[in-house]
Amino acid sequence: MFFSKCRLTSVLPRISAYSTAAESTVKPKTAIVMLNMGGPETTDQVADYLLRIMTDRDMIQLPVQSKLGPWIATRRTEEVKKKYMEIGGGSPILKWTNSQGSLLTQALDQMLPESAPHKHYVAFRYVPPFTEETFAQLEK
Repeated sequence: MFFSKCRLTSVLPRISAYSTAAESTVKPKTAIVMLNMGGPETTDQVADYLLRIMTDRDMIQLPVQSKLGPWIATRRTEEVKKKYMEIGGGSPILKWTNSQGSLLTQALDQMLPESAPHKHYVAFRYVPPFTEETFAQLEK
């Protein structure tokens, strides 16, 4: 908790400086993007999740990855589904990321009313909501 407050307060002067410069014309919109790998919300998403991870060279580098990655993902899917069933049927990461985003935007609204309202967006790399979709939503 202490470290998260330290990081937040070290970023606030920079955020404030940017919003102050833009205030003279149009009040800026402030978005907080919560980036993460993500996790399958349901066991139906496990196969696609594993396939994306096993074929992503930024995540893992395998020889003949285009063949070996899908093979590993297929082979591991049932075992990983069982593990997710043990913790309620899916990953809690979306729920927790949304909770963190809500609390963060509430804190920023109080601490920096000049750049409020703040809105958080979730962007995951391997499951929906995908990063590309989130940034497309931001541009609208």
